[in-house]
Amino acid sequence: MIIYTNHFSQAEDPEVTIYTGSGNTTLTVQRKSVTPINSETDREVFEWEFTYPSDGNYTTYWIGENRDNNILNMAAPSDQRSFFISTTIDINALRGFNSTPVLTVEPIDDAAMFRRFVHNPGAYDADGDSLAFKLIAPRYQQPSGDIAVVPGYRHPDQVANCRTSDDSGPAFFTLDVFTGQLTWDAPCLAGRYNIAFVVEEWRRGPGGGAVKIGEVVRDMRINVEENENRPPVLQPKDTCVVAGTTLRGIVRATDPDGDLINLTVAGSGIVPPATFEQRTNNPGSATGLFIWNTTCEDVREAPYQVVFRAEDVRPNGDERLADLQPWNIRVIGPPPQNLDATSADRNVTLTWDSYICQNADKIRIYRREGPSNFVPEECQTGVPASTGYVLIGEVDAGEVTFFDDDPNLKAGVEYCYIIYATFPAQPRGESLASLEVCVVIDQDIPYLTNVTVDETDQASGQITVKWSQPIEVEKLTPPLEYRLYRKVGMEAGAGFTEVKRTRNMADTTFVDKGLNTVENAYRYRLEFYQTPRPGGQPTVLRDSAEASSVYLEAAPAEGDAKEIGLNWTYDVPWKNEVLQHYIYRRTADGQFTLIDSVTATTTGGSYTDAGAFNGEELVRGQEYCYYVQTAGTYEIEGLPEPLLNNSQLVCITLPKNICPPELSITQLDCNLFAQNPTEPPYENVLNWLPDTSPDCTQEIAYYTVYFKPTLDAEYTRLDTTTATTYTHSGLQSFAGCYVVTATDVTGRESAFSNEVCNDNCISLILPNIITPNGDNLNDVFRPKVKAFIKSMSFKVYNRWGVQVYDGGKVTEGEGRYINWPGVDNDGIRLTDGTYYYEAEIEFYTLDPAKARATYKGWVEIVR
Repeated sequence: MIIYTNHFSQAEDPEVTIYTGSGNTTLTVQRKSVTPINSETDREVFEWEFTYPSDGNYTTYWIGENRDNNILNMAAPSDQRSFFISTTIDINALRGFNSTPVLTVEPIDDAAMFRRFVHNPGAYDADGDSLAFKLIAPRYQQPSGDIAVVPGYRHPDQVANCRTSDDSGPAFFTLDVFTGQLTWDAPCLAGRYNIAFVVEEWRRGPGGGAVKIGEVVRDMRINVEENENRPPVLQPKDTCVVAGTTLRGIVRATDPDGDLINLTVAGSGIVPPATFEQRTNNPGSATGLFIWNTTCEDVREAPYQVVFRAEDVRPNGDERLADLQPWNIRVIGPPPQNLDATSADRNVTLTWDSYICQNADKIRIYRREGPSNFVPEECQTGVPASTGYVLIGEVDAGEVTFFDDDPNLKAGVEYCYIIYATFPAQPRGESLASLEVCVVIDQDIPYLTNVTVDETDQASGQITVKWSQPIEVEKLTPPLEYRLYRKVGMEAGAGFTEVKRTRNMADTTFVDKGLNTVENAYRYRLEFYQTPRPGGQPTVLRDSAEASSVYLEAAPAEGDAKEIGLNWTYDVPWKNEVLQHYIYRRTADGQFTLIDSVTATTTGGSYTDAGAFNGEELVRGQEYCYYVQTAGTYEIEGLPEPLLNNSQLVCITLPKNICPPELSITQLDCNLFAQNPTEPPYENVLNWLPDTSPDCTQEIAYYTVYFKPTLDAEYTRLDTTTATTYTHSGLQSFAGCYVVTATDVTGRESAFSNEVCNDNCISLILPNIITPNGDNLNDVFRPKVKAFIKSMSFKVYNRWGVQVYDGGKVTEGEGRYINWPGVDNDGIRLTDGTYYYEAEIEFYTLDPAKARATYKGWVEIVR
């Protein structure tokens, strides 16, 4: 632990109490040394040793007595707040050794008002773990003993309304999470500030993910003063170096005031053995030379960080300012040398020189078909996925050979390989990739080249199968033999039947007849046999290859588009994704003509015919016939190209649309209804006319009626009918909307028709006199027209505003229509006179926004 004290104060600590984080165990630690770092400040160092009892997560910490006074970004008095600094370690015996991060730059720094301020703690990790830097609030111990954020803490940029040094916006205070570079642009209030940040330590876990294994807290002070001086500006840059070579880097700094500059290394875990020497120092500029003779032991995944400091030299003892900048240096492994590949009997043997770095862990082997011409960029280790290379294996770094006996290697194909080295899990690291090396597998086998449909028929369909002769048969023992097998369907698996056998190497064609090429694709397997010894029989399987026919399907486009979609599939050993495929359509004279060409994939293709090739739309109700010709290649010298194979013929009639009918509804006449009101049930009468346009089918099986009671409801299916009229009866109101669909004889349903709606006539007329004398004339208070009321709440008040009757909310029966006989809540007749009512009514109506209304008025009771 390192703490900094003012040597004019009483803050010296000859000994400290350290909390270990293991239960309640504490240690009393004597101070090891005191070193003045400037005219005011001492650096005190404490060291101790402690053994933890078991694996686990522990936080060891120290609580200081007091801080400096008058800290501007804390609540006063700041000198009565203690320090709390800590280190958290995660002990795991399976993870191996670990050293916590070391911060090499002093935690006291000076800033000038209105100037951009930077600071870097110069953190490094001896194990090469990744470091992350995060700002936190300084903490202290409360009187209760609890640890909390110091009262009134604010980040320095929040103390005053400052601007950036170039006046481009509000001041900001940031900490780079990767480099630890602290930037305050810019302070404008002089004084002392305290900040804190945590340095987290991360290591790659067993599954490859990052695991946090510890953290260190730093609490530091920034002194802001008025100073016309401007700090120097450093210009280092990140780089990488191949292990075993020497990095020679020029560090440059300039000073806007023309001052001389002192260049130093402010923090690093590699100086020494690396060295830094200032070479020039002229007014306003300086350079330094950084030299590092790297070795294989320096390879690691995380970059090394060297923090350079440029401090100006001021006359007459003026306050100096400095710039600190990190330089990240990544050390990568050299590429494996002299990779070579040889092929024999359809296997590949790779060899390379013994890898120069003895501390490497593995050599990774990658393969792809055909060369990629990949050349690593500067600092680019490994083999990126964008090259098309795939990892096929790895060996210990001490090995110098790899045998690729993958059974899927194909004769005649050029395979290319790249390798690179990896280093142990800690500190990890990779090398540059080797040069690419390629080899062609022996071509001593036949190649299937064609499975093409000649005739499309359910009983007499025909497919022609072709293959090439082996190129290097002189390596094999005759007699040699072809065996051709067939199965129904495109998929691989069992079910093959032998259809041809021959020892004539020139006999490379078979015409397969009597097939159902309308409904089926067919798959063929070609087996090639050699004789194990002279005078024997061809019983040794040399090679086996399978290929299917091309199977085409056609379907009309959904919706109104006059289009036909074509989709074709295949499973073949050659590359059908390289060349264009051709689409043929039969013309009116019965001939087929090429209408377009498209690219496809390794398993199939698709095309949409919109009739564009002759400038005319497709016609509904007309039959169209197609076949597709695929084009492929092995990309092997000596084999035919392109490999053209036809699908079966497919014919399809572009169906006519299922067009919705034109719908109408008998509307309610409110004037007639007012003259002759009726009570429910009601009915709505619908009528519709089928669409007789040429593109619309007239083969309608039935119509479906859909209904919704209000505008905001969803349509639900109401009924089906074969007629073109429908009566929706038994209704409490006329309100509702309707649509109709048509369904043809194949089960296709049209879109919704036009929407038609009916609504109720909302008209409430209430009397202003009742005579409840039992003569059945005007005995009760009720609407003159009892229609479309869904619920009713009715209240009556006397002339003094006292409620005399509350009928509650009624949702069914005659109570919905009030029927108040002039009584109070106890059923006792009220005296004659004038009364005031309030009726809250919910109507049956189409628009929910108009469904509720409140009616207020008066009524006179006369006996």
